[in-house]
Amino acid sequence: MAAVLNSNMFDCAVNDVSPKSREQVVQLPLNLIALIISYLDNVADLARVCRTSRVLHYMTLPQLYSRVTLHSYAHIRYGSDERPEGCGSASPLAMGLNGLISRNVAGLVRSFKISGEWNEGDLEEFAKVGRIPDTSMMLNMVVRTAIEKMEKLDSFSWELNTKMLQTVYHGLAQRQTLSSLTIKFPATRLPRPVILIPPIPRLQTLKITDIDPLCYPDDISLLLLGSKKLRDLRLHWSPRMRDELELSVQLQSYFGRCIAADHKIPVKDIAFQNLYAQQTEEFEKIFDPNKVRRITMINSLAGAGDNAGTTFVDDTWRMKPPKFMQGLKSMRLDVWSKGHCDVIGKIAGLESVYLISTKKVAKEQVNGTMNGTRSQGSSPCTPGTPATPSSSSAISLAKDYIEVLSTNHGQTLRHLLLAAQWRLGSDDIAKLVRNCPNLEQLGLGIEKADFDLFRLLLPFLPRIYAIRILDNPESSAFSQELKADEDVHERKMTEYISKREYNTLRWVGICDMAFEVGKLVSLHGHAGNGVALYTRPVKRVPLDMVKDIEIWGLDSLEI
Repeated sequence: MAAVLNSNMFDCAVNDVSPKSREQVVQLPLNLIALIISYLDNVADLARVCRTSRVLHYMTLPQLYSRVTLHSYAHIRYGSDERPEGCGSASPLAMGLNGLISRNVAGLVRSFKISGEWNEGDLEEFAKVGRIPDTSMMLNMVVRTAIEKMEKLDSFSWELNTKMLQTVYHGLAQRQTLSSLTIKFPATRLPRPVILIPPIPRLQTLKITDIDPLCYPDDISLLLLGSKKLRDLRLHWSPRMRDELELSVQLQSYFGRCIAADHKIPVKDIAFQNLYAQQTEEFEKIFDPNKVRRITMINSLAGAGDNAGTTFVDDTWRMKPPKFMQGLKSMRLDVWSKGHCDVIGKIAGLESVYLISTKKVAKEQVNGTMNGTRSQGSSPCTPGTPATPSSSSAISLAKDYIEVLSTNHGQTLRHLLLAAQWRLGSDDIAKLVRNCPNLEQLGLGIEKADFDLFRLLLPFLPRIYAIRILDNPESSAFSQELKADEDVHERKMTEYISKREYNTLRWVGICDMAFEVGKLVSLHGHAGNGVALYTRPVKRVPLDMVKDIEIWGLDSLEI
């Protein structure tokens, strides 16, 4: 923004524009106003600032339109005054697209997202005659027109319940600035054209969600082959195949062109969710082992206590881990097992390990269910979600992980999030922190609700930035005891961490509570031995404040 502002605006000084008035009106330099505007992230606030004056309109408009999100609703919504949205014109989606096309603002858009539900009429009738609904075709034509006007487009996301057509794909391929693409495939099994997505030269991040081989997903093989700068690949399949034990996903259909061309995709980040496919020898040829640094696998490998029906497919990954895993620096998974522990033992130099404990909604399995009624002796189980094994086996597995992490990765480990089901005793915690002195973020479950944990941890973690005590999913008494008195927590933490050697600690989590630790403050006094006294203010903050800290933000079932 500073580049388009007049150079003399930075020479402005704060002065009194009405010297004869008792009330002094201060005129701020425009560079300070621009700085203040840059901190506004609410669209309504930005729109109101735009309407304040010509100068503020000129300065705020680029930020207002830098990120555009349009949402479609399948029904007419009514406001608090019982007036329908778009009364007197059209739907918010249609009017938003009209504004981007007819006004001179599309060139300011850097991020464009379109989501929601699109009403296509009688899809079955169109499918019988082999036609695309006119409404969907017109939508894609309008979106293509808008994209052609977005000269600075960097990120595009299509999350509608209808497929993106070839006209939009070709428009995106012509955007030389596009670096991030997100596509959500619809979940309908009605026949639709399968489009070969063209390559995007500068694409760096690709996220494809809701892939289902029976729902006519588009072909991404050429996109993967031709996007030479791809660094972040995230693939999300429908959970249906894994739930129903349907082996219909063939990795060859996505990576076959890369294998045939002997092209190794130079990605650094890989994320798979709901993957249910066999690993083959050809899979080794897809990714460059010297490039891959971070991997996320959610509901893609069975762990302790999970549905055993997926064992034969999942074992193809566990028996022979892909070679690209040898250079990993970060692993994020929602399962834990002896086999996974052994895989970690074969890798050296991990810097981040996140074991996700978030639970999914339980579903009845095809295995053990007949005609909608569960057969006798069967029990519900959610595939890919760690069921709670017996207490003794969980403790044994936790000790195995601590041993491997301490031995193989102790000196390199920076971030560690352990399973909430593992309630660690003081001996296990002591072994972990003594062998991992460079930890900056640590999340773990403890055996007893005792604040003496801080006395045990902090002396051995000179670089610690965030500590999170996980709730016990098996006992509500644990969280009730820790959450009994918020004031007591703040007072005890202030007492334990008010030392100069602990000045790196900034965030503390206790179950579903988060606390911010302030800077060290001198009390201008001395203890009896002449040592200066210090304190650190501790206050509870909303969980939104810690969403960008990895041990909180990555503890979810999202890729």
